[in-house]
Amino acid sequence: MFDFMYDLQDWSLFIACIFIVGLTAAAAAVCMVAVRIAWPNRQKTNMVNTMLSGILLPTGLVIAFVASDVWRQETKGRTAVEEEAIAVADVLRTAAHLPAELREQVTGLTNDYIREVVEEEWPLMARGEASGKAESLLDALEQTSVQIDVQARDAGADQIGMGQAAKDLRRYAQQVESARNQRLLVANTRVMPTKWTAVLVLLFVAACVIYELHATQRRPMILAMALFSLGFGATLYLVASYDRPFTGATVIEPESMTLMLLRG
Repeated sequence: MFDFMYDLQDWSLFIACIFIVGLTAAAAAVCMVAVRIAWPNRQKTNMVNTMLSGILLPTGLVIAFVASDVWRQETKGRTAVEEEAIAVADVLRTAAHLPAELREQVTGLTNDYIREVVEEEWPLMARGEASGKAESLLDALEQTSVQIDVQARDAGADQIGMGQAAKDLRRYAQQVESARNQRLLVANTRVMPTKWTAVLVLLFVAACVIYELHATQRRPMILAMALFSLGFGATLYLVASYDRPFTGATVIEPESMTLMLLRG
């Protein structure tokens, strides 16, 4: 919706969503008052009640489609983080079978990568950015696996085990890179402005119908508008809170990656 909303706390975001829907309802009321002044209802006829259910149905469907896309991306983000942590754990496990000097080199690169991701790249993802250092550390890890493989080949049959460890190390490093790319992709995914515009337009139309149905009854009209704002505000809060899973109060935390750092 609006960029500033994603830096709010949960309760502030909830209130902001209700306020936005309430503001939409108020704008609809003002619009319908203007329509009544410009085009008076001289026959005193009322809008058919089924008009409201007719407009709420497509409104609910559009919100459901938007929410489905948002929650699917959030799930992809959490899956990518878990897969990245598992691949990092495999790298550390494989490094334990290498000679001491190589083990320290691989472990050092891996721990530096984890630390860079947790401390530097995670905050950058909130702005849709990535860490160049994390990318360099991954490249260095893959290059190290190639060097270990070359050393094992040069040593011949005596280093068959180290050669297999090098192949495993390269495969796991590639898995880390793949999971990281998926994580960064999710961090840059947003609900398109056209979708938010369609939702707000449909909410505006629904509020216009509510006002028209209760224009001559002040108390029912105020209650209907208030409940409308609360109900759809809560719905938009759920969508907005998952729209950017690496931003704001509902951020996906790097807990699994931090655990790998402690284990390493």
